[in-house]
Order: sequence, then C-alpha cells, then structure tokens
Amino acid sequence: MKSKLKDSSEAIENVDRKIEAVVEQYKYKAPSLEVKKKLEGLYQRNEELKKMHQEIEKSIDQIEKISEYSLSHKNRIKYLPDEKQKSAKHEKF
Repeated sequence: MKSKLKDSSEAIENVDRKIEAVVEQYKYKAPSLEVKKKLEGLYQRNEELKKMHQEIEKSIDQIEKISEYSLSHKNRIKYLPDEKQKSAKHEKF
C-alpha cells in the first residue's frame, strides 16, 4: 500500500505539472475549446487521484493502528503468568 501511496503522489505531481504547463502556455491568449476540454480533464483526473491518495492514507493509518493494538495486546498476554492467561481466555467466552 505504501508503494501505491508513493505512486499516487507521483501521479498527482505529474498531473499538477501538466496543468501548470497548459495554464502557463495560455496565460496571455485564449485557449481553444480543445485545450479547455483537456485542461478540464486534467483537473478532474487530479481530483480523482487526490481522493484515491487520501483513501490509501486512511487505509494505511487504520492498518497501522490495528497492528499497534494487536502487538500491544499480544505483548500483554505474553507477559501474563500461565494461570492468568487461562483465566483471561475463559473470561472472553
């Protein structure tokens, strides 16, 4: 997932550069309808990429929280004496 996050960051930066290039090219003259459509498509793609990027970040955060909880829970059980581990298991059920 972290590699996908990196890929999405790079894709967003790439689209941002394309948008900047088009905007700069038509800074002092009116763009054609084709250029306007291309620019609109780039803006839309950029928004989609940003949403995907945020979803990946949220997923990574959730996975890290679950991992931390799981590890801390495992460590707590690991250090309980055998009798307390057995009673702790029975209390859950």
